[in-house]
Amino acid sequence: MDNTNGNRVAGELVDVVREIVRQEISNLDRTVLCQVKQKVDDYHYDVYVLPDTSTVIKNVTNMTNVTLQEGDYVYIFKINNQLSNSFIFYKKMPFIVK
Repeated sequence: MDNTNGNRVAGELVDVVREIVRQEISNLDRTVLCQVKQKVDDYHYDVYVLPDTSTVIKNVTNMTNVTLQEGDYVYIFKINNQLSNSFIFYKKMPFIVK
């Protein structure tokens, strides 16, 4: 194997490893800032994914001990980076300006 062919094979191997890493990263759990659109029932809410208020996730389970109101900011936890598999885990409290 000459040096040029070896460099090509090494480059292809690096490309394969990079693609595998990209795929694994895309499946990692993530958190996303959202805004409550409306209450569905005592434990479920529809939320906007910020900053795009046209994307609404429906019936997201509220795992906090806090009652949420329309307009509240919350963080959702996306299991395997899937919006369809997410839940509210934190309410972002507003800053108090004096």
